[in-house]
Amino acid sequence: MTAFGGVLSLRNTIDNILCCSRFSLVDCSRQIIDVVYNELDPLQHILEKLDGTSPSRSRKKVNALDGRIKEAIWRFEDSLESLLIQHIPSQSEILPEIVSIDLQSLQNAANSLIQKLNDMQEEYIDEVVNMPQDEPISSSIGSRGSISKMIGLSDQFKRIKAYLLRGDLPWRLEYSIYGTAGIGRVPQPISRIARGILAQLCGIAQGDEEISDHYLEERLYGKKCLIVLDDVWEISNFLEDSFLNIKSGCVHILFTGRHRKLLNGILYGTWHEVRFLNEEESMDLLCEKVFGDEICPPHLHKSATKIAKLCEGLPLLILTVADILSKSEHNRDPTYWKDVAEKRNSVFTDAYNEISKVLFPSYEYLPQHLKMPFMFMGVFPQDYHTPPSKIIDMLTAEGLWYDRECLRELAFYYSLVLRNLKSVFKSSHEVSVSDFKACWLHSSWRHVCRGEASKNKFYRVLNKLIDAEEKDLKGQRSLCLENNILFGIKEFRDSVRLNCASSTRSLLLYGPYHQYPISIDVGFMLLREIDALTQRFYTFPIEILSLVQLKYLALTCNGDLPATISKLFNLRVLIMHPHMNIRRCGAPSYVPIQIWDMKELEHIELPGKSLAAPSHVASLKKLSTLVGVNASICTLLELSRRIPSIKKLGIHIELTPYDDHNDLLSCFGCISTLGSLETLKFSITNPVIVHSQVFSVTPKKLRFPRNLKKLHLSGMGLPWEYLDVIGSLPSLKVLKLRSYAFRGSHWKAKRHSFSSLEFLLIEESDLVQWKPAYLSFLRLKYLSLKHCYKLKEIHRPASVYAEFGRMIIEIELEDCNPLALTCASQLQPTNDVRLRVTDSSSFYGKPTTFKCERDGADYISGLERSILETEDENDDEDMTDSEDTDRE
Repeated sequence: MTAFGGVLSLRNTIDNILCCSRFSLVDCSRQIIDVVYNELDPLQHILEKLDGTSPSRSRKKVNALDGRIKEAIWRFEDSLESLLIQHIPSQSEILPEIVSIDLQSLQNAANSLIQKLNDMQEEYIDEVVNMPQDEPISSSIGSRGSISKMIGLSDQFKRIKAYLLRGDLPWRLEYSIYGTAGIGRVPQPISRIARGILAQLCGIAQGDEEISDHYLEERLYGKKCLIVLDDVWEISNFLEDSFLNIKSGCVHILFTGRHRKLLNGILYGTWHEVRFLNEEESMDLLCEKVFGDEICPPHLHKSATKIAKLCEGLPLLILTVADILSKSEHNRDPTYWKDVAEKRNSVFTDAYNEISKVLFPSYEYLPQHLKMPFMFMGVFPQDYHTPPSKIIDMLTAEGLWYDRECLRELAFYYSLVLRNLKSVFKSSHEVSVSDFKACWLHSSWRHVCRGEASKNKFYRVLNKLIDAEEKDLKGQRSLCLENNILFGIKEFRDSVRLNCASSTRSLLLYGPYHQYPISIDVGFMLLREIDALTQRFYTFPIEILSLVQLKYLALTCNGDLPATISKLFNLRVLIMHPHMNIRRCGAPSYVPIQIWDMKELEHIELPGKSLAAPSHVASLKKLSTLVGVNASICTLLELSRRIPSIKKLGIHIELTPYDDHNDLLSCFGCISTLGSLETLKFSITNPVIVHSQVFSVTPKKLRFPRNLKKLHLSGMGLPWEYLDVIGSLPSLKVLKLRSYAFRGSHWKAKRHSFSSLEFLLIEESDLVQWKPAYLSFLRLKYLSLKHCYKLKEIHRPASVYAEFGRMIIEIELEDCNPLALTCASQLQPTNDVRLRVTDSSSFYGKPTTFKCERDGADYISGLERSILETEDENDDEDMTDSEDTDRE
């Protein structure tokens, strides 16, 4: 449903025009767009009426009308933005401070849009009210025949069974199981399920129209029963009231459904999310459905393992792929299996198309405000795990962002967006999208989203030249390339120029990294977003400077930013990565001073570039993120006054052996004045650690903002006692110390310090003993120690014996002194704390892993040591799971 997205986009476009300090609307231009703007809120409320309708109703006519509304809005928005850029001189080096905008020629288009919207609103309301009953959805997908055994999820089955059979449960219990469609359920409306249940309990035909409220009371009086309602889409008041009136009995109701949001309405509920199958379970299920009682032939085992892994743990996809494999006349041919494993034939595409019939209702019945963010996530390639902040920035640039918690809703309540959590949150309840480290879609959902997006002209994913035919490319709002070389083909450039360049809003290059420059100049006019970090440019592409509507720009280039970058006065996000992190001799590469005139900037990420404060009075009041830039101490002193709203700051400073550390500490005095700062990354480039150095200043010179939540320090070489200042910060949750950020053999934290800290990393340090004082590190959940070769003693933090209810505390060691492992594995937690210790090292010549776990006073898992043999370079199967080096 893209009409809702069209409303959001047009509203944001008009807002940007009205709020832009560079525009002056002449004559009645404002009245023209004000009238259109005032029609958008009522339209949005009408579109949201669909959210309150039953999933058992057909939406075909409503969807068709939704498409007509979207087309009308997009047509007007194209006219508005095209007229707007005609008023902005694109050839001049410097834009005038104020640009006069005359929109009077849009009067007829505005009147026409309003008339169409009014007519279609009435039609839309009528269609929503009178939606016909939809056909039930069949689940007959995958291998046919009886199921001989349950494969996978046995741990969850046993846990649920044990819970339901407990003798101390109340007389009425409602237990809900939810998860991604295709994990093991069939969609059915609640009314149909309810009739079937009542027919079984009361001995009446399902077709009977009238069923007395007293049937259940009479039949279940004094009895025990378990009622299973499978794939619930609606909660029936009739069932709730009927079960509520049963006396002298024990009724347990097991609901299954796709959405936790729906099952939240159950009165006495307990919820359980069904997980995906692991790789071993996936392989077992695939082989059982293809080979039956036979084992997988050895010559097919390698390919079968890859195929099972590609299914990403979704049983429905495994069954469908298995069904296709088992019916193929080549199902014992290793070449055929290898082609499937490498996705060189149509097996996976056919499987995705087949299961889309079952998956689609989960998208179809999403609330309006969640559909566009969910569909947008299909632009990212497989195995592309995207930080939520990037998704939010990109949707905001497109004018489609509605609510910061959209991603959490899609992940937590609808089980549609997959995510991994930052280590500090892995053992606790996720409460916000800020808990997510990365988000992605299951490959089957990516297929659904891409199909819907292309059909609705939201975006088109391009891999081959054939994907750019006129019928597919015409009118597309976004282009997503998974093969960057396409822009090097003349036929492709011509097709884009002819069919969609004039209306495209986003250009996304997500193919394999391409180090040779290609031109993207095909006549784009209205681009709001360019994400081209996987495409190298030798110099900054000057054709981008004419795209005055651009709000998000990310590219890879070793050249300098031009001074004319300020022509992009609408830019919110500016990211430019170097092709290689090699510094050239001579003068550093400076960010042009004109960047301080780009008042809309909210995010600047320029690794390797040196930043200078302007000589004139200027500030970036909207800037919330500034990372990757180099700065001198003098620049930093001036910079702190120019970024009053900064929330995330990442600075690199290069010191020589002759620089005074007292000057370095003065930088923190300026940083401490940044009241909005929540994350600080401060790194000394090429640090020179002088072990005999004596600091003449007291630790109190080291100052930080009181609201700081995350702190990353590297290369400063300060004594450990200076950390007492950091330990007093009341809101600090994450602390990362790298490359001798602090030095010395012993760190003994003060009493009651680091009271809120949950994550601590120490990497590359000469530390010998870590000894928290009484009641320090009270909430520490994750301690990571890497490359601390001298470390011998680890004393237990207060969190190990704190009483905050059930807690899981993890200690991670990587290439540390073996004595540190011995010490950590002997720490004794209290009864309510589970302590996990993991170690990986190469001290014995081969990679070694160690895991142990203590639960209170009991040693519950013992010691597990495994020598991981170096993977043969010719074997392309993964032997070990890799983990992110940055666990926060």
